[in-house]
Amino acid sequence: MKLLIDENLPKRLKLGFPEHDIYTVTEMGWKSKINGELQQLMLEQDFQ
Repeated sequence: MKLLIDENLPKRLKLGFPEHDIYTVTEMGWKSKINGELQQLMLEQDFQ
């Protein structure tokens, strides 16, 4: 499962889900995107 951690959550949450592909908003280059725009990007990149 491909998951995205929002920019206001700690990056260390990635450690709690070793069986999933976890990315942060910052890693994806999506920092400061508004919710509708972020949701569209997530859908285009097959995030759950």
